[in-house]
Parts: sequence; C-alpha cells; structure tokens
Amino acid sequence: MSRVDPRDGKSRERGATAVLFALLVPVLFGVLAMALDVGRLVYEHQQLSNALDAAALAGATSLPDDPVAARNAAVAYAKANDAQADPAVTFWCVVASTGASKTVASGQVPGVCNPGTTAGAKCNETICAIPCITGGGRTCNTITVTDDKDVPYLFAPAIGVNTGNTGSLAANACKGSCGTLVPNPMDIALVADRTSSMSTTDLANMKAAIQSTLTTMTKEQQYVALGTIGPSSSTSGCSTTASSLVTSGTWMSVPFSNDYTTSGAPPLLNNSSPLVKGVQCLPSSSTGTYLASPMKAAARYLLGLDANNLTSLPARAGTPRKAIILETDGQPNETGSGGDTSVGVSGDIKNSDGPTACSNLKAVAADAKARGILIITVAYNAATSARCGGSSSAYVRDVLASAASEKSSGVPSASNACGTAAQTAAENSDGDYFFCAADGADLGPIFVSAINAISAHSRLMRIPD
Repeated sequence: MSRVDPRDGKSRERGATAVLFALLVPVLFGVLAMALDVGRLVYEHQQLSNALDAAALAGATSLPDDPVAARNAAVAYAKANDAQADPAVTFWCVVASTGASKTVASGQVPGVCNPGTTAGAKCNETICAIPCITGGGRTCNTITVTDDKDVPYLFAPAIGVNTGNTGSLAANACKGSCGTLVPNPMDIALVADRTSSMSTTDLANMKAAIQSTLTTMTKEQQYVALGTIGPSSSTSGCSTTASSLVTSGTWMSVPFSNDYTTSGAPPLLNNSSPLVKGVQCLPSSSTGTYLASPMKAAARYLLGLDANNLTSLPARAGTPRKAIILETDGQPNETGSGGDTSVGVSGDIKNSDGPTACSNLKAVAADAKARGILIITVAYNAATSARCGGSSSAYVRDVLASAASEKSSGVPSASNACGTAAQTAAENSDGDYFFCAADGADLGPIFVSAINAISAHSRLMRIPD
C-alpha cells in the first residue's frame, strides 16, 4: 500500500506561492509606482490651482482701467508661483442677472462695466458673465487665467506611463461690485473746487464730469452729497450759490441724494434731483481756496457729527462705506487763522500761511481716516504743479496724495509729476487714491475711477456654465 509523503504537498504549495509572488511583484510595483506619481500629480494640480488664483487676483487689481497691466500681472504672478506656468488670459464683464429669467439686468451695462454688447452672456440666477474684448472703449471687470500642466512621472515609466496632466484649470477674479444687483452701499461726500482760479471752461468741464459720473452710479446704494470750495449760501434758490463770506456759508450745500438718476435703462440724469440741480447751477466763487475746512466739514457730515439726512433715506443692507472725494485746482489761499484740526471739534480751520494750511489739511485728513473714512483726492490744473507757499514749500499734489487714503496697509498714496499726458496716465493707473487731471477732459474718467476705487476689492468667483 503506497503512502503520500506530506512533505511533497508542502513543497508544491511553496512552489505555487513562489510563482504567484513572482507574478505579483511587477503588479505590486506598478501599483506603488502609480500611487506615488498620482500623489505627485495631485500635488502639482493644487500648486497650479493656487498659482492661478494668485494670478487672477493680481490681474484684477488693474481692472477696469488697464487691461494690459492686468494681463501682464496675471502672467507674472502665475510664473512666480509656478515656473512652468504658461497661462491664457481672457476677460469678462460680470454684472447682475434678472434672476429666474437668467438675462442681464437692466442698467448694469455700461454702469458696472461695458463689453460693447451682451451677446454670449453666461447667466445664472445671480450673475451674468459677458465676454469682453479689451480696447475700443470697452471696460472689463473680471479676468480669467487658464492653464494646464504636464507632470513627468518618476516611477511609473517603469511600467510604460511617462507623464500625467493636471487637466485644464481656471481661476476668475472680479473687481468691484462683481455682479451684485447693486454695488456695496456707500455714502459719498463729493467736494468740488469752484473758486475764481477755475476758468469758465474749467468750471463747465467739472460740472459735466460730475453729471456724467452720476449716470454710472447706482442711486439705490450710493448716496451722494455735494460740497464746494468756497462755501455756498443757504438763502438762494440755487443751493450752490456762492457765499460772499466763508464765515456765513456752508461747505456741504446739497444733502445726500438717492434720486440723481432715472430708473430707465440706461439710467439718465434726473434733472429734478436737488443734487443734479445743485451741480447744474453751480457758479464760481470769489472766496479763496480753503482745503482743511471743507475736508473737515465733509468728514463731520459723513459721520453725522453735523446733522445729515441719511436717516431719512431708505436703509441698505450692510454697512455703507464712507468716502470723501475732494478736487481742487490750486494752492491754498486762506484768510485769517485759527480752528482745530480735530474732526470731533466743530468749526472752520484756516491759516493764511500756505504751508501751514497744507499741514492743516493733512492733519484733518489723518483724523478723518482714523475714523474710518476713505479719502480720495484729485489735483486739477494748477494744483498739479503749484506749491503750498514759497519756492521751497511742498507741492500741493504731494500734500493731496498724503491726505488721501493708503493704497494698501503701510503703503501711502503717492504723487508724481503730472506735466505730460504720459505722466498723468501713469499717476491715474497706479492703484492708489490720488489722481491728477491736466484739463477738463480728464475729470470725467477720473471721477468714475474714484467711485470705482471706493469699492475696489477683488475676489475670486465662478463664471456661470
């Protein structure tokens, strides 16, 4: 009787296991190689996504004024964060949607941005993104940065897989209201110089610039009050009639308005609005050019330290951003002396010494900024080259830039010479809160840029499918 040696079965089992292990080693190695390289691909995917986000936000800061700078900044930031990045850049005009009907809301184009046409708009119930080709007077408020990346594998080539791809990634960033039906709420005190150094043409250009700017704004959310240099009389039928004496007039002559445009599409000026009528009848003033007093009066009015009419207007969601836009065309020419530079203390602040008057302006502005007011200053005409006093004193433009809010934390607004068109263009596109205007033709676009600067935050967003 034959007997089976149990050791023979064990030998066969060990042999089969060895064969199976030998067959599985390449498979296990391949799985490990792919796991390691797929992990690297996921890492590179996230790195590229981060680079594109940074690139889009960097580009959006130059919109809508300078799309060339926006494109260049986006590409530079993408490459700085990922040396292999080679992004494509496109632009959009992002505005509000009508809601369920998913069409472009009336009044948003060209008020928020202007792509020239609404053709090709991609809408959801909240926003519409309209393709925007830069140039030709078109304005775009959103940038898209797109890229993909081939990632060389380190281990997977052993099994014949050499590279992976991140897939196409895109980041979109918008500057401004970004398709909200109405921009962020704002209370704006616009202070305009109309002293005798302004020629008849200068004055007409300034009035036209203010009126054209009002048509780009959203009356339901942007409440605007008008102040003047010099002050206005409160006894005349025209609210901005010049006062013969500084001490008997008011710097803030027109209260906050929410009716300066019609409700049509596009909105037109409402000629019955006290604000519009105050601009239209605005005459020249024979008083000197005071700077600190109107700045202080505007700040006190915004803050309610001097009575205003904001509580009589409809409430808005959110906390309104408070801002002063002050435009002047020359050096201070004040009479007398005295007053307190603190916004918390009522009364005018003045000084017949030009350098002291300029210092007073900076002190008042610093206090206003510390109280949360955004300050935008515009040097017009002679103010771009005049000095506060003697030949060794500061340039008015430098004082106005110092009075303006910081460009970013720790980075003050700065002025440059505005003697040529190129210098003016460079100053007005540097992203800070000081602007210069050589002539009346500049004022309209500058006022619009100033309004946009008040809500100039940029944010990442998703374009509707």
